[in-house]
Amino acid sequence: HYGAWYQMISPSTINDDITIAKLTDSPDETSGTIDGNSNKNVYIYIGNNSSSAITLYVGIKYSETSSLGLPSNRTLVTGTREGKYVVGVAVTNGTVQNGVTITNMLEDGNFENSGWSNCIYNTTYKKYGNYSCQLNGSSTYPENTTTHTSSLALTSNHYYYARVEGYQINKTGNQEFQTYFPVAEPFFGGVSFGVPGKWNVYSVINNRTSFADGNNYQLRFDYNNNYNEGTVYYDGGMLFDLTSSYGSNYPSKEILDRSIGYFDGSVSYNYQKLNKGNSVTFNVTPSDGYEFESVSCTNSNANYNGSILTISNITGDVSCNVNFKKKRTSSEMLTYLGLTSNGIKNTINNVSTTDEGVWGTEDDYGTSYYFRGAITDNYVYFANYYWRIIRINGNGSIRLIYDGTSVHANGESSSDRQIGTSMYNISSNDNAYVGYMYGSTGASSYSATHSNTNDSTIKISVDNWYKTNIIDKGYSIKIEEDAIYCNDRSIALYKPDSSYNNLGYGINPTAYKWYWGPWNIDYNQLTLKCPQLSQDGMSSINSSKGNKVLNYPVSLLTLDEVIYGGGWANISNTSYYLYTGQAYWTISPSGFFYGYANLEYVRSDGNPHSGGSLASNVSYGVRPVLSLKSSVELTGSGTMTDPWVVQ
Repeated sequence: HYGAWYQMISPSTINDDITIAKLTDSPDETSGTIDGNSNKNVYIYIGNNSSSAITLYVGIKYSETSSLGLPSNRTLVTGTREGKYVVGVAVTNGTVQNGVTITNMLEDGNFENSGWSNCIYNTTYKKYGNYSCQLNGSSTYPENTTTHTSSLALTSNHYYYARVEGYQINKTGNQEFQTYFPVAEPFFGGVSFGVPGKWNVYSVINNRTSFADGNNYQLRFDYNNNYNEGTVYYDGGMLFDLTSSYGSNYPSKEILDRSIGYFDGSVSYNYQKLNKGNSVTFNVTPSDGYEFESVSCTNSNANYNGSILTISNITGDVSCNVNFKKKRTSSEMLTYLGLTSNGIKNTINNVSTTDEGVWGTEDDYGTSYYFRGAITDNYVYFANYYWRIIRINGNGSIRLIYDGTSVHANGESSSDRQIGTSMYNISSNDNAYVGYMYGSTGASSYSATHSNTNDSTIKISVDNWYKTNIIDKGYSIKIEEDAIYCNDRSIALYKPDSSYNNLGYGINPTAYKWYWGPWNIDYNQLTLKCPQLSQDGMSSINSSKGNKVLNYPVSLLTLDEVIYGGGWANISNTSYYLYTGQAYWTISPSGFFYGYANLEYVRSDGNPHSGGSLASNVSYGVRPVLSLKSSVELTGSGTMTDPWVVQ
């Protein structure tokens, strides 16, 4: 019978910053029985997260009986390393609350380029990027070595954290991880190689005093195996100036080993220690001109919403990388897509049946570029569906309209080009029902009627589709939340006749902006700006503009966008890209008349508005509209046979 024990000397008892436990990834136990003439490796984890040194004794007690008879000041090592976990967050192109900027001084630490001497670039055993550095065993001196001289300089009397990760197939020899300076002994001495068949972290914190300020350094990785056997793979090399980042109060080597993954360049880094099963939040903010791209965390679940990173279901040490990517302006996006604007189209008073290209006008964010006519280079494949680009929004995001599970040519009639049919609202006997969201029916004021407290029937349909097909399948990280979908309920400038009082509530006859139809631009100014932005600018909670009432950043097409896109009242158009051969809803109200709330729609012949509008309780097609982030990466050329594919 045996048992591994420890005895605390200084401090005399364990506190929250000290962990003594069985190593969780070892199959060997710290107590039990062992046969005669046998041996066993017993692994003990000792962690010191305090700022002071600790002193303890460790040993093995054995007995022919199960009663080991330990003295009262000695304790068996029984628990596994589950008491305190470290959760670290590294943010690229942004900041984390109470974070410190640290810079990886090692150039090309993921071995993607050929700046390393003697490397065999391996694509099979790799931890980061596409390659690792392979070194084979050598029976001669010097050992197989890879070196890289940095153009960055080190500072005397500063403490540095250096690290590399190594992978060995078989444990056939020792490995040396060394950093050489022009005038100094090695920064690292030789260390035994770790567990074969997995990536092992090799690191150290040390300072240098024996070289002049400004001297560049050379980082060298050795593989020392005098039997000419085995292979080692290196990846994820890092070197931090801890003194520059933290002063004298820098994190321990153990904290950094456990809580930060490889990165290039600079990150904002913060960490916390907490118990198993806890959740923790960090405030994470992008730098100016950047937006969220991705978050990945080990041993946990992570969710980034707005500026809050929530980490939950923690089962071990956690390292999180949050990446923000540079936004494109609308003109930069136009260039990225290889397109050129034709300028401002001063007069729109007819259909467009040919490919007129891209034109500019203002929206609530800046200059927007809309596609007009029989466009053939605005196809996008995203989230396993095909879409058409309506326009590049003024903030550089790309507005799309759903176009089916398969690709469809201009002029093709297909019910696949919509997600189904729906009523706009379950009823139509009140002015409220022109709203994508609405307030109280039977109210005695415009504001109460249009207060955006209830979801329309069609909004529920769109939201359910979005959650199932975009959020639940992991595509929402590509969606721009700062987007306006204008449910323009502004009152028309003129009354159709004396029976209209245009009060906009209850059953009062009311003409909204599009009552007059697109042929009367004198009465209804065509625009991509939302006239009542805080009232009708449908947007999600994380938007910088609008009413911020949407559950999700998705909605419907406006009639303005249909007209800009090539439609015109009283004229059929089967050529432009918004024709589907099906009648489908827009988000634009027409009015309340003859006892019904009416909405504008696109007829099955591509003609908007002709013959009036539709009562809100009639079922027609639903085509979701959403916007891709301006930082999104696309491949392809936008054609039907080579659509833009969202990466």
